[in-house]
Amino acid sequence: MDDEEIRGVTLHHKFHHWQLMSGTTIKVIGIILMTLDHLHQMFIAQGAPDWLNWFGRPVASLFLFLCAEGFYYTRNKKRYLAQLLIGFLFMSVMNRLLSRYLYLEDIALINNIFGTLLLAAFYMAMIDLIREGIREKQGGKITLALGGMLFPALIAMALLFALNRADRTILLILLFIPNLLSVEGGFILVLMGVLFYILRRYRFAQAGVVLVIGLISAFTAVPGNFQWLMVTAILPILLYNGQRGRGGKYFFYIFYPAHIYLFYIIAWLLTMQNPGF
Repeated sequence: MDDEEIRGVTLHHKFHHWQLMSGTTIKVIGIILMTLDHLHQMFIAQGAPDWLNWFGRPVASLFLFLCAEGFYYTRNKKRYLAQLLIGFLFMSVMNRLLSRYLYLEDIALINNIFGTLLLAAFYMAMIDLIREGIREKQGGKITLALGGMLFPALIAMALLFALNRADRTILLILLFIPNLLSVEGGFILVLMGVLFYILRRYRFAQAGVVLVIGLISAFTAVPGNFQWLMVTAILPILLYNGQRGRGGKYFFYIFYPAHIYLFYIIAWLLTMQNPGF
């Protein structure tokens, strides 16, 4: 048993009496909260109350936390990354198709948390490669990892260049490459996921990451933006018992895009039937 496992066992015995939530439990909570949030997003024209939006604020933090745990424990990290990439590309295509052929003026269909999770997991892989290079004294691996870390930033810079030149072709291509500028939540959420991974042995430090970013959001947000409510993710994170839980391994991959597109299509049908909305 290595030092990390020993520390994990010690923490488990110290706090197990109040760590009640498995990964599956946290995932279900996140799914329920995001569904309420997307009800607001898709049906705001039909009178969905603004307070539904509040429920979605901690969701990204919860799924990034689970991403850090899942990536650490997965037996096949390449497959983990590939699944997120497939989800990202699928939603990127579907978002464009639905926005074009079932256009709704009041709804910007840009939901795609797969890109954020993918970038966070990619950086986790680069961190592992750096650790491996240091441990094995192989500078090539360290160099490769540092170069890999620059890639999403370079794509973001190219995207800004394409935006300034109004080059629609290049812009379209770059939007299908996850980068620090265009993924949902941007750089700050990717950083949160990476910090969750680096600090995964220190649960209170992970909670502190959410608190700090939440406070920054509170002091910098425009009126009506309740992103600071992300701090409510702290409680499930502290209650996490380190267990994956049972069932639903791929449920999120299916439910996430399915419920968004179902809500969007229903909203489009309602708008077509009631053009006055």
